[in-house]
Amino acid sequence: MNDTINTIEKRRSIRLFEDRIVPKEVLDELKRLTLRAPSAGNQEFYSVIEVTDRQKKETLAVCCDNQQMIAKAPVVWVFLADVEKWYTFFKQSGSDGKSGKPLRKPSIGDFHLAMQDAVIAAQNAVIAAEALGLGSCYIGDVIENYETVRDLLDLPRWAAPACMLIMGYPKGVIKAPLSKRPEADGIFMENGYRKMDLDELERVYHDQEEALRKNNALPYDNTGTIADRYYKKYASDFMAEMNRSAAVFLKRWCGEAD
Repeated sequence: MNDTINTIEKRRSIRLFEDRIVPKEVLDELKRLTLRAPSAGNQEFYSVIEVTDRQKKETLAVCCDNQQMIAKAPVVWVFLADVEKWYTFFKQSGSDGKSGKPLRKPSIGDFHLAMQDAVIAAQNAVIAAEALGLGSCYIGDVIENYETVRDLLDLPRWAAPACMLIMGYPKGVIKAPLSKRPEADGIFMENGYRKMDLDELERVYHDQEEALRKNNALPYDNTGTIADRYYKKYASDFMAEMNRSAAVFLKRWCGEAD
């Protein structure tokens, strides 16, 4: 097995880190490798805010469902879908006048591309971190409480949170097995979308469900299904807040609100 496959295969989310600073040379290499991510037109419609201020980390921890591991993480990167810098570049360099086409404001298509760029870059960072001996964990909850995150990080109109990574040197020896994944034919579809009925869905997620059951990790005293487990998240208060918050920054981006 080559090194790249091995790195992808062994990677897992790490939530406990050593109280140890990540050296500058390691961070610099992590940034260099992150920037090797593909992007739309090689424009890098993303930015990364490295949060080093202790109070800001604490605020992010509270905003993200009181996950104190964020406050304790040595490295906290917030990935932004960012067209603000290119809009500024176009405007200040007079690109619109040279082209004969009026300067338009960023819209939903730009947002979609920028979100892709940001998450692709984040995954590059995840794999690079693993190769450099660092653990990482995605924090999707950074898209909650948009108003607080916006003010905390001074986000302009066309730079919206896409995801957050916390990273550092893993604490202790990890003995738990890697989490199960669904059957490939439940994810990969050929030439079009294939709807699945209950029997097929139960087959696709069977191994995951059984692994959770062995760990007593299913709801209703471990008698529930994997669907029951994830419905609790789907119907949760934090998902309601995530949807509210995302609607706010989309409205701001598309000009429906300041």
